[in-house]
Order: sequence, then C-alpha cells, then structure tokens
Amino acid sequence: MDTQSITRTVPTSVGNLAVHVTGSGPPTVLWHSLFVDSTTWAPLRSHLVGYRQVISIDGPGHGASTAVPRRFTMEECAEAAITVLDVLGVAEPADWVGNAWGGHVGLVAAADTPDLCRTVVTIGTPTQALTRRERARIVPMVWAYRIAGPIPPLTNAVMNVLLGKELSRTHPQQFQAVSRTFRQAPRRGMHQAMQSIMLHRKGLGPLLPRIGAPTLMVVPRADTMISLEQARAAAATMPHAAATTVDGAGHITPLIADPAALADLITAFWRDPVGYLAMISTSA
Repeated sequence: MDTQSITRTVPTSVGNLAVHVTGSGPPTVLWHSLFVDSTTWAPLRSHLVGYRQVISIDGPGHGASTAVPRRFTMEECAEAAITVLDVLGVAEPADWVGNAWGGHVGLVAAADTPDLCRTVVTIGTPTQALTRRERARIVPMVWAYRIAGPIPPLTNAVMNVLLGKELSRTHPQQFQAVSRTFRQAPRRGMHQAMQSIMLHRKGLGPLLPRIGAPTLMVVPRADTMISLEQARAAAATMPHAAATTVDGAGHITPLIADPAALADLITAFWRDPVGYLAMISTSA
C-alpha cells in the first residue's frame, strides 16, 4: 500500500518543479510522459514504496509545477533533475524510471552526469527524432491546441497515443483521470512543452554510446511511436542496454493496465542489471 507522500517545490532553470517523495530506501526517480503528470505513476509507485524512496517529479508546465514561458531542452530538464536530487540531499546514484518524455530526460542525465544514475529504465521512449510524416501529423495538432485548447477531438487523439482505445473500456476511471490531467493543464505552459519536448526533440543517437549505466528499454507492444525493433537498434549502440516488450497500446498503458507485472520486471532488472540485460539479449 502507498504511504504518505511529501511534496516539495524545488526552484530550477525550468521553473519551480513539484517533487513528491514517498517511502524510504534506495532512491528511485520517476519522470512522467508529456501531456500528463506524476499521478500516472501511482499504480506502479504503490509496488515500490515498501522498500524504496520514490521521487516523482512533475515536469515543467505539468501537474503542480510552474510553466516555462519559453522553449526549453531535454538538457535543461536533466539539469533540473540533478538540482532536485541535490536539494533533497540524495548522495547515492539513483535508479531512473522514465515514461516517454521521462525516458529522454533520464538518458540525457545518464550520458551527461554518469554518477547520477545507477540504472535507467525507459518506457515507451522513442530515441529517434520525429520523421517528416510524424511532424506533418503532429504540427497541426500543436497549432490546434494553441488556438482552441484541449477540445474533445484533440484530447481523444492524445489519449489514443498515450493509452490506446481499449483502456477506455477496461479501465474507465483511470482513463478519465489521465485525460483530466491534460485537459486541466495551463495552456501556455503545455503549448511550450509540446513544442520543446515533441516538435523540437532531437534524436538521442549521438549520446547513447556514452551511457554507461545499465539501461532497459521497455516498449509497449502496440505503441505507435516506437517499435521493439527500433528500441533494440538503439540499445545495440549502448555499452550495457537491451530492449523488451510488454502488453499495451500506448506510452502509459503498462503503468495502468498491469503495474504489478511492470514492477516485477523493473525490480528483477534492479537486482542484477547486467545479468538481466544479458538474459534479455540472449532470448531476443
């Protein structure tokens, strides 16, 4: 069962970030996907807080964090995460778990600050930049949001990417809760985040070979933005990395549909990171 969470506000270069600290033990950092906030971690967090200090960060312009009135970068997000850990007095390397956007931040942090991350887990995180076809589909959505906000057609399109259509039937309450975080976000901050984290996101290919921390890339089986083959190709460029797949039709689905199975996978990786990656690579 989840224990009481303490929320702190930490000033960073990308605004004041809301940081939710739960449990005690080795540190684990959670950073959520674009469009939502750290409440999406609640099902998974409940499986970890019995023996972990879980540090959930609301990204800029999301949740209880302030909006950034300008474009910002993944590098700035990674620097902000380092600031958070410094303020919290976390002295040992943390296990990073990032969902989509959060995976990007974790990979950048692991590449630029090797002492920060003991391990990295990414969930639904494409490491390549947007293709022309993807940009052609997404640019109108970003402009529509700027003009009209989270109107139902746009909200439905975003939720299909994050959760898939099936989850609205199997987990209606959780689906509505995730949808609400997008609809209630401050529009200016969300629009800046959409431009910064989605439209102008750089490919991570050049920095992947620099990541020495054992890295597990988890791919939802029916994710429309990343395939297992793409994740495996990215992992092959890294010193200690592998990719695996789980059930799910969107970036966030594994966190909600079967958090116990996801927790089992992550904790098995934590117990023996290098051995687990070798096992995954052998069975691929």
